[in-house]
Amino acid sequence: MGLGGSLQKGFCSHTYRKCRNINRQIGQIVSKRIVQIAQQFNADAIVFENLKGWKAKGGRKRSLLRQRFHGWLKGMIRDLTEMKWQEIGGKVIDVVAPPKSWLMTAVESKGRDSNNYALAKFSSGKRYNADLNGALNIAARGILQLTRRKDSEEPSSQSSRAIA
Repeated sequence: MGLGGSLQKGFCSHTYRKCRNINRQIGQIVSKRIVQIAQQFNADAIVFENLKGWKAKGGRKRSLLRQRFHGWLKGMIRDLTEMKWQEIGGKVIDVVAPPKSWLMTAVESKGRDSNNYALAKFSSGKRYNADLNGALNIAARGILQLTRRKDSEEPSSQSSRAIA
């Protein structure tokens, strides 16, 4: 490092290239497994929560939590999965979690079990798996979108049959 505090061009480029390649490999492996599971269960669609624009609220600026989120491969995994699944002929659906859902997650995190972070507690004392609950909500929204598409497609095809 010079007196001005700037780093020389190409500083750690070898390390960054290795990290990018490792991330690409992880993305390929995870997306392949998602598609295999979807095929195994004869799924019509794969549903993803749309995380575009979502920012980690926990931690301070430049904190480890925010670094972990930005290092997460959410976009790459989603894109690779979509390419592989559409090649087979499946549909990919993006759902947006309502603000109420995000708010509930923030409330739940205060009631999480310290030994098992996936477990949350209602004020009544009832325990449940918050991650499973979130996944079920995303799946339900995906099913609603899928059925709405099918419903909107049927009347137009029926009306065209009636005219013909």
